[in-house]
Amino acid sequence: MSELTRRMRQSAIARWYFGRDQMEQRVFAGLALLVVVALLWVLVWKPVSDWRTFSVNRHQNAQQMLDWILKNEQAARQSAQRDAGAGERSLIPVITRAAAAHEISLNRLQPESNGIISVALQQQSFNQIIGWIAQLEENNGVSVERANFDDTDAPGYVNAQIRLN
Repeated sequence: MSELTRRMRQSAIARWYFGRDQMEQRVFAGLALLVVVALLWVLVWKPVSDWRTFSVNRHQNAQQMLDWILKNEQAARQSAQRDAGAGERSLIPVITRAAAAHEISLNRLQPESNGIISVALQQQSFNQIIGWIAQLEENNGVSVERANFDDTDAPGYVNAQIRLN
């Protein structure tokens, strides 16, 4: 340890520091202490404090979500039973399975409040779309409310907006 102390006192910085009068040494020591405290605050305290705040907020949000779920659980169960009792069907899985069977890529599926599903297709084969719609109508009882087709640069391919019910 004494060797380390001796080497430090012989360094250029130590020679410069000890070459100053006592008042300047106190000022530089105070500045060094201030820099060390600032670095500790910036590199340790602030990140830990921010992480703690973030964690507390995340916990509070999760707790609020759990409280909301528990509060509305009974209403959701009743709604699910009502929907199951009414014999309603979910069109989205039917539409996506049929599209996959016809190798059609669905760009957007958007359920609407009245039970209609809007489907957007881009750069799809017109013949495959017609086969897909025919299968939906024949096998699943899905009907077309409205269909808009736009041509593309590729022959036989179209962009389409279809509303299914």
